Amino acid sequence: MSLLFTIENKVVKPHTETLLLSPFKEIWERDKNPGKFEATNEFTYIEFMVSVKKSNPYRGYDEAERHRRLAKDVMNNEDYKPDEFVCGGMASLIEFQQTASTTYNYYMSAKRAIYKVQTFFNTFDLDARNEKTGLPIYKPRDVTMAVNDTEKVLQNFSALQEKVDNELFESVKVKGHKVVSKFADPSSL
Repeated sequence: MSLLFTIENKVVKPHTETLLLSPFKEIWERDKNPGKFEATNEFTYIEFMVSVKKSNPYRGYDEAERHRRLAKDVMNNEDYKPDEFVCGGMASLIEFQQTASTTYNYYMSAKRAIYKVQTFFNTFDLDARNEKTGLPIYKPRDVTMAVNDTEKVLQNFSALQEKVDNELFESVKVKGHKVVSKFADPSSL
């Protein structure tokens, strides 16, 4: 996958090729400031909102929390709402990630499920009773089994996350300012 952005000193910068694609081109061109600060902030918002790269410090948050933090941290506006170009940029980046990784969609589904389980653990009431029978809705044994299974779920999710990382963002080896093919003979370098 060709990455759309690079991150340098906590600043997201578009690759030259990225600026040829819509809506990234429009985001860049509408910012008339020579420093392109607004465009850079919008690219940062896009990258950190949807990228699954390990380098994304916001990737561990659910979507709502990620937006809230990025609106505050990057856009400096807690009421920030992405416009059609920023939303289009996020959709494009998601599409690139989906087509570049066969496991990406499964990974995103698993991530949503994990957040739902986390919400369940944070909100269930062990004292809740069935109105008709008066019996507990949740048995302590069911809850402890679910907690015990959590470690396996997280291990499997980490393995899936690693697989997506490898599919999307295999690192390119560089030696002597030249890209080294994965088929190169190491002794010839």
